[in-house]
Amino acid sequence: MSTFAASKTIWRPCAVALCMALAGAGAHATPRANNDRELSALLKMQTQAFSEAGQKGDAATIDRYLDPDVVFTNETGAIATKKDLVEGTTPTPPGAPKRHIEVTNWALRRQGDVATATFIDEVTQQFQGQSLVLRFQSTETWAKRASGWKMITSHTMNVQRAPAAITLSPSELDDYVGVYQVDPTYVVTITRGSDGLEASVNGGAVLPLKAEIKDVLFTPSVPNVRKIFQRDAAGHVVGYINRRDGGDLVFRKLG
Repeated sequence: MSTFAASKTIWRPCAVALCMALAGAGAHATPRANNDRELSALLKMQTQAFSEAGQKGDAATIDRYLDPDVVFTNETGAIATKKDLVEGTTPTPPGAPKRHIEVTNWALRRQGDVATATFIDEVTQQFQGQSLVLRFQSTETWAKRASGWKMITSHTMNVQRAPAAITLSPSELDDYVGVYQVDPTYVVTITRGSDGLEASVNGGAVLPLKAEIKDVLFTPSVPNVRKIFQRDAAGHVVGYINRRDGGDLVFRKLG
């Protein structure tokens, strides 16, 4: 299976009955509001059918819903054409781990013959008795064509979450307390309070720090950043690497 089929299409949800999506329409809605609700339900159904086709290896359905000039970007940043997606759609191997995929947070905005959908795919996959839950945020644009509504763009990103924190001893936490800087214009101060470690930048707001593993700290509200601490030959903390989305800044501990 291609990179594109193995990621975006595999993680997409199975079809849901259109009548369920229409059940909440109000009796006194305006014709335009009814049309938008109907379009929202239709495109949600097509989105889910597209996902189901990716899992079953149904290239005909993939082909049916994609515009010839679709621009499709998966969560790795790889960009696919319609040809890539159709030719990369192959059946799921026998014995593959079971998973449940559900579209959540669905919303649609229509502008004439173009409509943009945003949603989150929530994926629950079982591995030898363990459960893995992943979430993907997608934005997709559909355009009305003579043969129906076709997907013209799709962009997906991982929904990042903070990892589980471990507990370190008070003496281990004290190792990280101190003042760190890239240069005198950017200074991070780490202190230890009653609830654990805290950090502030240039004397600003104080945010909690948690340990993912020893010498790797994170702020729960900023799950894509890690502080990777460095030690000298004697085991003393001498600084840390601030790693954000694969980019590093080196901070030196003062004193």
